[in-house]
Amino acid sequence: MEKAARSASPIDYSLYAGRWIAIVRNRVAGIGRTADEARRRAKAAWPKDEPQIVFVPRNYRKGDKLTR
Repeated sequence: MEKAARSASPIDYSLYAGRWIAIVRNRVAGIGRTADEARRRAKAAWPKDEPQIVFVPRNYRKGDKLTR
C-alpha cells in the first residue's frame, strides 16, 4: 500500500493578518495577539521544537513576501 504524497502548498498568511504566528516544520503551530502567546501555543503543540515567531502585518495580502 502506497502512502499519499503531501502537497507542499504555501501557507496563506493573509488569514493571520495583524497577528503573531509561530511556525514549526513549515506549519503555523501557534497564533496570538502577542509574540509570547503565539510561542506558548506552538510549544504546547510541538514541545521539542523551537518555533520561529513572525508578525503578519495588517495590510498583508496573499502572495506578499513575509519576512521571517
